[in-house]
Amino acid sequence: MLTFLRAGKVDVKKNKKIMPFIFIGSFIGAYTVHLVSPAILKPLMLVMLVLVTAYTIFKKDWGQQPEERTLSTVKKIAFVGAFAAVGFYDGFFGPGTGSFFIFLLLMIGNDFLQAAGNAKAFNFTSNLAALAMFLLLGKVNFLYGLPMGFVMIFGAIMGSKFALKRGTKMMRIIFIIMTCTLIVKNAWDYFSIH
Repeated sequence: MLTFLRAGKVDVKKNKKIMPFIFIGSFIGAYTVHLVSPAILKPLMLVMLVLVTAYTIFKKDWGQQPEERTLSTVKKIAFVGAFAAVGFYDGFFGPGTGSFFIFLLLMIGNDFLQAAGNAKAFNFTSNLAALAMFLLLGKVNFLYGLPMGFVMIFGAIMGSKFALKRGTKMMRIIFIIMTCTLIVKNAWDYFSIH
């Protein structure tokens, strides 16, 4: 997130209006997960990832250039609701959250680089909210979490620098590859259990 922020690919002014809704959604999602099994969302997540990937593949010029879009009040409310729902999903389950955030950001006119940068800020917000709730519930394993976190930070820095260097066309390709990988991995997990 910080790498994209320094590169000017995070729209702080617009994001700060959306982030509280994502935070609340994720906070509630993380609380809900200790009441209900997250396995119930896995089939829905797989379907949604397939739809997002298919849409991105067939709409070839999508997200190549930023577009200024004026949204009606109803559409703004719908998108804020959608961002809050993805926040809830991230707190409750998680896999594919970045893809869902990027997809929504592309729909409102971001190019792939802007969408990636803004999605990082949204992901940071939802992860922070979920972490706060899991800390309150006493469900954080620091022995696993801290080493994994440091390794992920290193990977994220390398990935964000690569994305900024290669541009929107490469971002689209990586988005499709990573989303397909998520679909295969989660489908394997789901069907091997069932």
